[in-house]
Amino acid sequence: GIGELKEQLLKAFIACVIMLVGDILVGEAEYHCTAQARLHLRKEILGKVVELDVGDIDRLGATRTINAAVDGVETMQVYYNRYLPGLLYGTVAPIYLFFALKDKSMAAAVILLIFAIIILPLNNIFRTVIDKLKSEYWRSLEDLTSYYLESLNSLTTTELFNRGPDREKKLGEKAKHLCDIILGVMKINFSSVGLNELIINVAIFVSTLVVCSQMLRGEIDLVPALTVLLLSYSFFGSIRQLQWIAHNALMGIAAAQNVSEILDIDTSCPVHPYEREDVDFKGIQFENVSFAYTGRKKVLKNITLAIPYKKITAIVGESGCGKSTIVNMLLRFYNPQEGKITLDGRNYMSIDPAELRKQIIMVPQQVFVFSGTVRENLLIASENADDAELMDVLERVKLKEWVEAQPEGLDAPVGDAGSRLSGGQRQKIGIARALLSKAEYIIFDEATSSVDEKSEQEIWNCINELADVRTLIIISHRLSTVRNADRIYVIEKGCVVQSGSHEGLMKQEGLYQSLVRQQEALALQGNRRRQNETV
Repeated sequence: GIGELKEQLLKAFIACVIMLVGDILVGEAEYHCTAQARLHLRKEILGKVVELDVGDIDRLGATRTINAAVDGVETMQVYYNRYLPGLLYGTVAPIYLFFALKDKSMAAAVILLIFAIIILPLNNIFRTVIDKLKSEYWRSLEDLTSYYLESLNSLTTTELFNRGPDREKKLGEKAKHLCDIILGVMKINFSSVGLNELIINVAIFVSTLVVCSQMLRGEIDLVPALTVLLLSYSFFGSIRQLQWIAHNALMGIAAAQNVSEILDIDTSCPVHPYEREDVDFKGIQFENVSFAYTGRKKVLKNITLAIPYKKITAIVGESGCGKSTIVNMLLRFYNPQEGKITLDGRNYMSIDPAELRKQIIMVPQQVFVFSGTVRENLLIASENADDAELMDVLERVKLKEWVEAQPEGLDAPVGDAGSRLSGGQRQKIGIARALLSKAEYIIFDEATSSVDEKSEQEIWNCINELADVRTLIIISHRLSTVRNADRIYVIEKGCVVQSGSHEGLMKQEGLYQSLVRQQEALALQGNRRRQNETV
């Protein structure tokens, strides 16, 4: 009677309080767990990127990394923290409620269970359709992000050529394409939700009719009937919760695949225990080295060259001939596919890359300067260097006077990515780092191609002074800068076509002589033009 009803209502109230407290505790636990998981995943992705060498970095790309570390990680959390537990709960809850209701109304319990069993396979049908769209969604997102970043980086060029409206139109098209994909996924998801809600309401309506008819026939009392009516709505609560998060959860599967591909990249660089060869030559040797990038023809073909210790070796040639690939192989960013490279008779493949890069350092065409101070940028090369060592290398690269003129001295800020430094000062910072590293071999890869004439002359004076104490490898398209090299290798279409001193090569009919004469003619025309402008 009334007493039993009050007892049932009290139990229902206590259950609601317990559920509320449980939800609060689960929410707190979920917050702390997901925060730690996001932090851990982003550290793993960043750590993997830091471990990558040049080839894998180019293959991975900044856009894919950003999407994986930001949107991908966030979307994965929905899948692992809400969808998977909800899927388990959505499967178990109807079975549990069936056994809770069968003693009160077997007919209603069976009807509710049948409808619950029907809904789950229907969700899988919609999920199959969404699965086809989720990969397209991530590709479109990466394309949009990449284009957006490119647009930001190219603002100056875009404005110079008045191409802003074109970029804006293209960006809008890419954004609309992504929006259409999202709307398509949401349309399918809402269709799934609508169909599920229809089935759920039909199930509740049918179970209500069954219970009411049983009450009229006197087969069950009021309290069991009310219990069935209340639980018939809760019967599908877990399924409702599951279907509302299905959209983000399915995107999380694609995000997880993207993150997994990044984390699965093999960053190891194989080290094989080759025996040291008994050779008299001290330096670096390429012996019949060939290399091809994936899906492309060979960029290096049977390259053989020698870089003697404490000598100046120059590698020259036209753009695209393979000079940069040789540099990357010197630093073991790439390994030979044929032939071998040796350092003092020791096979490159037997040298750990970290050990190798303590002996070989590079000053690239564009030195990257980190935000911070002059001191912090120099200590990258030698973290224990004192002020005297820092000032010594700055003096050698003709930066000491500039640093001393700054109120903060070595602690002078260089601006965001070195924005307060000129191009020449950035290159000098790069050379100073190379000196601090104490590497025996220094590669200058077009180190003066983007600086003014005065800075270029100062840099080459510094390079010439280094020739007495270090082994220098100079990559340059300006042949006037390699005249003093002990040996010059001329590369054409991935092959060594000439080698020798400047004087010797100029006596030969060949590519080197032709390039030198072309550059001298261009320089002469430039001088005449400047003289005419002065007059």
